[in-house]
Amino acid sequence: MKVAVARFWHEGNSFAPTKVGLPEFQSREWLRGDAVPAAMWGTATEIGGAIERAETLGIGLLFSRCAAVEPGGPAEQEVFDAWLTEVLADPVFDAADGIYLSLHGAGITTGDLAPEETLCLALRARYPEKPITASLDLHACPTDAMAEALNAVTVYRTYPHVDMNTAASDALDLLAEMVESGTRFRVLRRTIGRILPSHNMRTAPGLPMTEIQQIAQAAPVPGVKCAYPFASFAYADIPAADAGVLVTCTDAAAGEQVAQTVCEAMLARRARFRPVLPSAAEILAQRPWDQGPTAIVEPSDNPLSGGGADTPGLLAAAVAALDSLPEGTIFAFFHDPALVARATAAGPGAVIEAALGARHTGIFGAPVPLKLSVETLTDGAFVSAGPMFKGQRMSIGDSTVLRHGPLRIIVSSICVTPNDRNYFLLHGIDIAQVPLLLVKAKNHFTAAFSATFPRIIQADTPGPAQADATALPFKNVPLERLSLD
Repeated sequence: MKVAVARFWHEGNSFAPTKVGLPEFQSREWLRGDAVPAAMWGTATEIGGAIERAETLGIGLLFSRCAAVEPGGPAEQEVFDAWLTEVLADPVFDAADGIYLSLHGAGITTGDLAPEETLCLALRARYPEKPITASLDLHACPTDAMAEALNAVTVYRTYPHVDMNTAASDALDLLAEMVESGTRFRVLRRTIGRILPSHNMRTAPGLPMTEIQQIAQAAPVPGVKCAYPFASFAYADIPAADAGVLVTCTDAAAGEQVAQTVCEAMLARRARFRPVLPSAAEILAQRPWDQGPTAIVEPSDNPLSGGGADTPGLLAAAVAALDSLPEGTIFAFFHDPALVARATAAGPGAVIEAALGARHTGIFGAPVPLKLSVETLTDGAFVSAGPMFKGQRMSIGDSTVLRHGPLRIIVSSICVTPNDRNYFLLHGIDIAQVPLLLVKAKNHFTAAFSATFPRIIQADTPGPAQADATALPFKNVPLERLSLD
């Protein structure tokens, strides 16, 4: 059996002040053919999971273009067009018995509000009989047309997303079943008319998404292969933004019944997803680090929610409370290639003056001017320790650690969330010895650091992924979908 594989993994934040271009993809993942397994074998990613499962099943994988990038603003249309043209012209699909797509599901381009739908419809038109499966992120925004073009879909069930490889493996199992049996499944998409914020969405005991996942995985229903809830992405201003469920089935009536059960469970729990966060100043005034190691996360500028690591809210609050901060406090991070270049030119031990934050826009606050000493310079390369993206080679570009009083501030040339221990080790930082970490991150951070920081507190600051999404200028999403009442 031969399976063709393509990947377009991008989560678009409509309110991010920057766009995502080819250099951003190339710095993360822009691979084809034999270069794909060479880079992704053994990693905790969809492609890594597909490779491992294919070896077990005796399936030959044929790799077309695989592209992934950190979440951010809309991708440049020219990049997606080039990717799509290359994929649609790739002969590996002609040679394959089936097709597996690794898609985020919340991609946006500067000219297309549903690029994954565009891909799926184009492949279905070209291969009307060939089985096509896809794996999606929990925060996907699939469309009805995209679901109808696919024969089966899997979605990450965990948040943090530590089951990406499992989602791919399960998608490959469904594909192999269709190829071997000659049957074709269908996918139903049903939604609840609400977008669920992700702040309280961790799949931990007692939390609402855990309960919803358990309901979706209840005792098997004849005619239903699987049911996967999806929460949608709260910062994608696109018509398809709406939480719901994707049901892969052979019996449409049975699929409808399961979809209704899952949607009712989501609606009944919607209010429990409402984020109520203290301000950064309020958290700092309480000195939680006096009780032990503490991490204060800034979800409004979390790069894995499309933030650009450029908003000044948390840093401004920290500077205002500078005298109370413990020695060894780490701020991670700002994305500022020009500042990294200045620090590199000045060298370790030099003192420079800089304004941090608000490089792209001042609507989320004014830049913070500081006098900074250059401590460390790095090439930004590391391998993820995991559990997220375990084994994957990562790059944050040239980076530096700058000191201001008790604060050590990491600045990088590429925007990558500090969700991995080796990110800090790269900068000579033993995270176990850090009393207070201020970090642009959110729930994914907990996968690697919940044991290190017993207190992980989300701060409310202005940004493109702020807690109060209704304050952002939506144009394509009805405001009632943002209400949890």
